Amino acid sequence: MKYQDLMYFGYEWDTDSKEAETVFIAEIQERFPQVELKNAYDNIKGYRREVYLEEAETDNYWAWLIAFGWLELSFGGQLMLMDKDSEERLRKYINLAKSQYPTKFKSEGVS
Repeated sequence: MKYQDLMYFGYEWDTDSKEAETVFIAEIQERFPQVELKNAYDNIKGYRREVYLEEAETDNYWAWLIAFGWLELSFGGQLMLMDKDSEERLRKYINLAKSQYPTKFKSEGVS
């Protein structure tokens, strides 16, 4: 298993945080049954999960995060979004997401 990412869900005082973490866990385990999730909670950073997957699933993981709206909670995804040198890699993941999950994207030119 390879470390893929660190997901941030929020803090104890935000009732949506724990729910978001619970939904994420259920959804990622459904899509990637072999995923390993390590609890990285602490009282300063809040609810967090380390994500481990086989290296062969890296591209599929990023495409899934994008298609299902989890990228904004991803530490690695946020770094990718801010890094101009990652633009081509991010574009690759977006295109893969569109091809794997076409119903998650609005069709252009459709009224």
